[in-house]
Amino acid sequence: MPDGVAENNRCVNTLALTQSSQQINTPRRIGFLVYPGCEILDVCGPHDAFVYADTWLTRFGRTSEPGYQCVVIAAAPGLVRTKCGIEIAPTHTFEAVGDELDTLVVAGGCMNVEEACEDPTLVEWVRSMAPRTRRVASICTGAFILAAAGLLNHRRVTTHWMFSELLATTFPLVHVDSSLLFYRDGNIYSSGGITAGIDLALALLEEDLGQAITLAVARTMVVFPRRPGGQSQFSAYVEYNKVGPKRPDIDELMAWILGHPGEDLSVAALADRMAMSPRNFARLFRSAAGQTPARFVDRARADAARCKLEQTALPVTTIAEECGFGDAERMRRAFQRLFDVSPHNYRSRFRLPTLM
Repeated sequence: MPDGVAENNRCVNTLALTQSSQQINTPRRIGFLVYPGCEILDVCGPHDAFVYADTWLTRFGRTSEPGYQCVVIAAAPGLVRTKCGIEIAPTHTFEAVGDELDTLVVAGGCMNVEEACEDPTLVEWVRSMAPRTRRVASICTGAFILAAAGLLNHRRVTTHWMFSELLATTFPLVHVDSSLLFYRDGNIYSSGGITAGIDLALALLEEDLGQAITLAVARTMVVFPRRPGGQSQFSAYVEYNKVGPKRPDIDELMAWILGHPGEDLSVAALADRMAMSPRNFARLFRSAAGQTPARFVDRARADAARCKLEQTALPVTTIAEECGFGDAERMRRAFQRLFDVSPHNYRSRFRLPTLM
């Protein structure tokens, strides 16, 4: 090969490698859409998760990987007053964003989202941006804006359980599942109420950067990488709070059960604690909680065990005893039934690493 051709090929290959390196190191741009009356936690919670991810990429020495650049987007310049009264200063307007977003995150706003859905400029901007981003996500009632833009038709999504029926009736082509913390349908992501936006952000981080960074971010923010109870907005205790008239005595008992999973939690023991007959206690508990005492206890013990599997190095047999299962085999059967995974596999996936 002539020297000139070889040198030209070398230059072309060097340029290609340089361009590839630049593309690899280009931060992923995460855009947070805000509007008057939006929920501030829908913005700052997920926003901080991405910011902490950048910090941990550096601390883990993974500086060649793309991190994140977070931008806050509003229709026009000027402060945006959130639902709680705190004002946000957007970094970009619709016109200034261009085609450089990797992920668009749409904040919720409870009832204020209805006004946002009636803003044709905002809805059209979301509709036009969706095909130009790798993924689109809604936090809480931000799903209404995605639905108004036609992005959720024939898709399965979730939103805050208080507004799930309204979303389903307003947009009948949307398949709403209010039980989920978050859900992915194609490149559209949706999440439940308020703090579930952090759960969704952690899922996006794991998708991009893997488990180590995600677990480090979760521990920094003092949140679960995966909440006890699975990807559900309703832990056993929250489910009670939305079923029938409240009973303070049952409320207190359930809180006690959650804090004492290793105690004798048989129906007879719980009935004795409530000074009731076992039959009357079981009937009243089921009426108030929408589930049997045994089911609630089983889930409470499993949730306690998950916390210990994530946060301690205790042997599975010890955790099973401390959480009231009695032995590891009973705990394994409960995990398979409730979470479709064994305790050992759960720990291997979600054990929190030691902070550096």
